[in-house]
Amino acid sequence: MKALTFLGLLILLTSVSAHAQVGSSSAQHFGYVMSQQSSTLMVLDTRTNEIVKTVRHADMVKPAGGRFHPSLKRYYAGGTGKVTIWDTTDVANPVYLRTVIPAHGSTGEYRGFLVYRGSPTAIDGNLWIANIQDSKVYVYRAADLEGVNPMPVKVFDATTDRISVPHFMMNRPGTQEVWLTNRPVNANGYLLRFNGETHAAITAPTVKLETTSTTGDEPNELSFSKDGSLAYVGHHGGIPTGSPTNQMQVAIVDAATFKVKTLIPMIASATVPGYVDIDPGGGRVYFVTKWSPTLVVFDIKTERVLRYIELGGFGPGYGVALTPDKRRLYIPLGVPAQSAVVVVDVKTLTIVASIVDTDLNGPRLVRFTNY
Repeated sequence: MKALTFLGLLILLTSVSAHAQVGSSSAQHFGYVMSQQSSTLMVLDTRTNEIVKTVRHADMVKPAGGRFHPSLKRYYAGGTGKVTIWDTTDVANPVYLRTVIPAHGSTGEYRGFLVYRGSPTAIDGNLWIANIQDSKVYVYRAADLEGVNPMPVKVFDATTDRISVPHFMMNRPGTQEVWLTNRPVNANGYLLRFNGETHAAITAPTVKLETTSTTGDEPNELSFSKDGSLAYVGHHGGIPTGSPTNQMQVAIVDAATFKVKTLIPMIASATVPGYVDIDPGGGRVYFVTKWSPTLVVFDIKTERVLRYIELGGFGPGYGVALTPDKRRLYIPLGVPAQSAVVVVDVKTLTIVASIVDTDLNGPRLVRFTNY
């Protein structure tokens, strides 16, 4: 397939405008960019494609993960050793609220977040937090996090729960299942499932599922089909991260049988397809490859790649996020090659903006309120 080429040097060399803009007809949404190298949370306005606010706190160190509560009144931000909670009643103006330390003395990074059974009308449900270095997952009642000294209601770990380098969690639609990706570098990566109500491991038909059965494949992010019947899993493993080979496949998992349905190979220039978002209504899954960053447009019905869109430069690509109206994709590009967020129009599949900012140093995540 022929790739569409975007000049990677545009992001580094552009001097005409630090904030590229799209047409005024674009809907306005606010998203949060986690800038790891500058330890900042940055507010992105999709109408202008500008960073409109930057916030910091001493307890938010090198954040690379985070999640909105469905009430949209809280944002839980990851980081090294601590989790910060932000009041987002005014989503364009996040205000630091408090800090949570699940494991005192740990310097591990809190990367994965999931709000289980949270509602849009109250700060409720449970917050699941994964510490990637410590191989632990902490479960808190969201309401408890509003008070002082909250304690987790459950802690999953390597010894009792088979967790190894946990990264990303999703609730399978229509079920109580919480899926967790585990990405050890020197072993085969795998998925685990837990009951979100009882916190028990789901063991049938098997406890864990290896997605490619390849050492260092590092299953990373996943998205579910609207009905929860299929899961689309990206892989993060690559030689620069310590894996023996660069991963070149995404996995489609039959969620009911907990078996890999098929593996979809990427073209040679689209290396390490680790990041995933889905538009079930539009019939597409979007993957972003980490190295030689490329947006991969995948058709749900035919299970074929429709388009490869080169984002420019060596990389790395560090995520992909659809706006709530499904009109734009926001893709962070990190260091060493770039520090920018590329904006892609979903209808035309063209790059319409590249966002740069002084504090946009090593962006690792873009999150919108629909996530």
